[in-house]
Amino acid sequence: MTFPPGITAARLYALAAASLLAACAAVPTAAPVSAGALRSEAHTVPTLTLTAAQLFAGTTEGAVETIIVGELRLPLVGPERMPAVLMLHGDAGTVSNQMLWIDDFNRIGIAVFTLDSFTARGAIATGSSFATMPQLIGGTRRVIDAERALALLARHPRIDSARVAVMGFSSGGRTALVAAQTRFASAFGTKGLGFAAYIALYPDCNVQLIGDTKSEPGPQRIFIGEADVLTSAEACQRYVGRLRDAGVDAAVRTLPGAHHAFDSGARGGLMRIPGFATAARCNLTETAPGVIVNIDTGKPLDDADACVGKGLIAGYDAAANATTRAAVAAFLIERFNLRR
Repeated sequence: MTFPPGITAARLYALAAASLLAACAAVPTAAPVSAGALRSEAHTVPTLTLTAAQLFAGTTEGAVETIIVGELRLPLVGPERMPAVLMLHGDAGTVSNQMLWIDDFNRIGIAVFTLDSFTARGAIATGSSFATMPQLIGGTRRVIDAERALALLARHPRIDSARVAVMGFSSGGRTALVAAQTRFASAFGTKGLGFAAYIALYPDCNVQLIGDTKSEPGPQRIFIGEADVLTSAEACQRYVGRLRDAGVDAAVRTLPGAHHAFDSGARGGLMRIPGFATAARCNLTETAPGVIVNIDTGKPLDDADACVGKGLIAGYDAAANATTRAAVAAFLIERFNLRR
């Protein structure tokens, strides 16, 4: 989840810990891929670490050069060029639920590039908990990582550059939605190159940015639990409504009873932290480039604002997981024109 100004880093770290524990509780068994059927490649991605001011100004001047890494996993045997999904982690980093998605996509002939935006920036836990992790780079600022990874995939001899989708989880889902906005794609992307589709699982949707309904051509799909208290299904419905009013191919699927990280694993139950502060009920807007305020107060979000809630709940929901996996697979099969 991307916390706007006023929400402390400590809460961000706590969310990372909770998301990691929920995601790693254990995972449902996936059907194995036949031995020798896959190829794994490690790639470095030259990118930049942007400040919030640089991001919203659409400039890279003065940004810090950074090398991040990713793993490309693709079917060993297949067409000369195949579609791909760029996978963006949430605040816990790359965790076990993403491994299951990689298996799902590989089995239907889609390569997956899993990008790690944190390790090279020092966001590594040094103790037994993610509470010891240094400050993270939020989902919005990671849009440049996504664009640089797309450019790398477009040059790969086995990837079809016209069929690369981006899919993100939580704060990575926010990155995917921001990458769809022409404002940021134009500033940080490669001319003539764009994502074929944008998929976001339980992302933040409650920050209305300047020009955020002016979008790139690819369709946008959001999946979020109706009971999610870390991000808001209602906010995503409002955002999709604004996108559709602007003529954008966008849709949101809300999952009854599901919480944050509903695809994370079958054992361990729900993670609950009663005193954890959440900003999902807050509605924020960008009044000038980089100036984001609480709509209710007209000021930057503060811990004491009435919209800030209490109580973290996250974890697996079998029905929501099954529904989302089936819907995403069907969407990509159609979008990439794959054989059923």
